[in-house]
Amino acid sequence: MTVPRRRARLLALAFVLCVLTAPPAAGAAGDFRTVEVESLKITFDSEWAQRTAPGYLPVRFDITNAGDARVIEIVAEGQRFFRSMGRPGQPGSFTVLQTLRLARGDRVRFTVPVPIMADSESLRFEIREDGLTLERFNYTGFMSRASASDAPVLFVAEPSSPFDTMATGWRRGISGRGGTTLVSPGSSVSMPPLDFVLEPARLPANWLGYTSLRAVVVGAKEWDQLSEPQRTALLTWTACGGDLFVVDASMKTVVPATAEAPPLASEPDVRGYFFGRIHVPTAASIAAAGLPALLANAEKVQDINWALPANRTADWGTIEARGFRLPIPGVTGIPARTYLSILIVFSLVIGPANYWFLWRKRQQVLIVLTAPLISALFVLLLGGYVIAGEGFGVRARAMSFTMLDQVRKQAATRASVSMYAAGMTPGGGLRFPRDVAVFAIGPDGSGSRERQALDLTESQRYSAGVIQARSPSNLEQIAFRPARERLNFTSDAGGVTVVNGLDATIAAVAYRIGGRTYASTTPIAPGARAVLAADGKASHMVPSGLPLSTRFEHLFLHQPEGSYLAILERSPFWDPGVTGIDERGSFHLVIGWPGGQP
Repeated sequence: MTVPRRRARLLALAFVLCVLTAPPAAGAAGDFRTVEVESLKITFDSEWAQRTAPGYLPVRFDITNAGDARVIEIVAEGQRFFRSMGRPGQPGSFTVLQTLRLARGDRVRFTVPVPIMADSESLRFEIREDGLTLERFNYTGFMSRASASDAPVLFVAEPSSPFDTMATGWRRGISGRGGTTLVSPGSSVSMPPLDFVLEPARLPANWLGYTSLRAVVVGAKEWDQLSEPQRTALLTWTACGGDLFVVDASMKTVVPATAEAPPLASEPDVRGYFFGRIHVPTAASIAAAGLPALLANAEKVQDINWALPANRTADWGTIEARGFRLPIPGVTGIPARTYLSILIVFSLVIGPANYWFLWRKRQQVLIVLTAPLISALFVLLLGGYVIAGEGFGVRARAMSFTMLDQVRKQAATRASVSMYAAGMTPGGGLRFPRDVAVFAIGPDGSGSRERQALDLTESQRYSAGVIQARSPSNLEQIAFRPARERLNFTSDAGGVTVVNGLDATIAAVAYRIGGRTYASTTPIAPGARAVLAADGKASHMVPSGLPLSTRFEHLFLHQPEGSYLAILERSPFWDPGVTGIDERGSFHLVIGWPGGQP
């Protein structure tokens, strides 16, 4: 065994031992303390599970400025270790930055979502002002590549309440591969349980932080204690594929009602909410069946392709040819043979040929002039070949699926994306809205090893480490947003007519109503009207050979009543993160509910 490999394994082993022997704090790990420094009162709360699925780690801040107006920086620096692809201890690193402008007397509460994906990670935060470090918070060690079934459950309970006592007893022990329990909550070993408990006031108000969890279980009393931003964050996470359990509650009090979407008429125990599910079990039923059975039953009514954690999908991390999750038409990777040929010719010309020519002219001294000229010529030749062959644009291929509730005027979108930046990396990297979940799965599907730089000051801007020039980049994205886009259907004796209000050209559409399917495969421009053919066939609308097609085929074969399926030439619901993108071979599907999601 080589020294670097032995050292990497020892570091990984030391990290695991530190994690497993850390004293539990209500099943959570991290740092929770308040400091006062330079007229700033800072409460730092990074307590979370020690073992999570890929997603985001929510670090909560509460900062009060008692001094003059100022600008401070919150900087997170982390190290990542991977054990995949035959590279034990393969390291990576990342930096997360958020700049705050504080007036005198300002108090701000916010969550910094830190992307996590490695087998093991360590993290520390610093508060900086004018280049000086005011305060440093301790490193936090955790594992963030657990499978979906091994991801933790967050219990939200008021301390010392009856529900807190029950939740503490429901927590599962950490399991090894194959589900073997390594430790149980009642064990005398000082290893923390897998699941953890937080009081309502400490919950993140940013939905991204919940993406690393298997489920969230909230007591009915605690649900009422949550602030509106906290409830909104939990419902957004649910809409993006999460399982939300509100114990001993009424479904009518959990599912938000609007003027367009009145309260539910019935009281189901489980209800679909976009990609996720809302459950309202009783405490007695959980105590009788146990938490593992509760989660197992929840999986039976959830589609693994769209459920959270994101790595639950069967094809998570699958990489196709040339390091692309989705092979991009016309992109064949780096032309290594051509480059090698140019380099061989360059070596022959600048060396033997150049010397022989000058020797024949008896001007060998001119080699100090001809060598740099020949070098410049070949640099221009190589650059010209790259520009002529690929240019400087970004090519991309995306498979996106959007669920649109036209009554609530909201949409949830899941997307798998591959990108290729020709010539150079886009200026500024990739920029996404702050509330879009971005998973940079890298060229091998297990996470990027490049040093990542993320700036959260104005948006979610990856300035480095996610997209590289002339290299495959693969992303998974999840978004939830207000949506006024819609399709309007009218029925009369002549059939069904549709008006396209989706702000994109429809390549094909199928509408299921009254037990019959009405379809059209003729393009429908934005704002245009078209007549749908009765008894149209929707199953053939998924192109043959389409990557990830199994995600969509079942939906076309079993289209829900009262819904429509629309294939778009481009999707207004998906944000590629860069302007002027050259989209090739993408597939954008929308399932819409004109009467609201049932």
